[in-house]
Amino acid sequence: MQSQDVAQRHAPASSRNQDPAVDVGRAEAALVEHYPRLVRLAYLVLPPTLGRGRRVLTAHALAQRALPRGRKQRALIPAQPAGRDGDPGYDFVRLRVLRSALEASEPRKGLPKPSQLPAPLPQVWGLRLFPRSGGADELALDQKLSALSGPARAAYVLRGLEGLADDDVRKILKAAGVTRTESALAGANGVPAQYALLASPEFDACSLQARPTDLMRRRQHTKAAVAAAAALAVACVLVALPGG
Repeated sequence: MQSQDVAQRHAPASSRNQDPAVDVGRAEAALVEHYPRLVRLAYLVLPPTLGRGRRVLTAHALAQRALPRGRKQRALIPAQPAGRDGDPGYDFVRLRVLRSALEASEPRKGLPKPSQLPAPLPQVWGLRLFPRSGGADELALDQKLSALSGPARAAYVLRGLEGLADDDVRKILKAAGVTRTESALAGANGVPAQYALLASPEFDACSLQARPTDLMRRRQHTKAAVAAAAALAVACVLVALPGG
């Protein structure tokens, strides 16, 4: 995680595009239709230092939290430019996912932001989930992306995965709160334009492999828990005896 992640963010709210508007139902439909792509986008922008398992769950959590809470009111929400196939609903959820992924990439200072907290859902117990391993090219690209700041990773992904021109990348980064958009684009320029690799299974956080967690450690924890429960039960019996 680099200090640039913080330096390039925190644009004032007035800089965000507030017009036109899109109905929440349209945004929800876009989220359902493009869910795998949005999760992939979040996975790529999140810092690889999280580890593959936590990165997968965080990417899903950010996508699932992309809709506003007050859906019963059918409120109008701001659309952003250059959406997928001109869909303003996709514009909106993509921006929400991107903004949350960038916030999650920032070092914590003071109280954590909601996107930096462990997500209550989804949760997986007893298993480690991670994407299928790619080849040497995918691994090398992931390592190069990990050396970038969060905004620079986002610029690379918007160019490669979304196929956006730099003008649209600037607008979306600015709407997501990035102040130094030129610096983000310059950082992305330092990574070879291997955009086809972004569609690799290596970065698909929806097609996963499952492996057990540390079985030996889990067994030790189970034994310790059983022993503690037995000791507590004996202590309760002794206390309950007359004169105990």
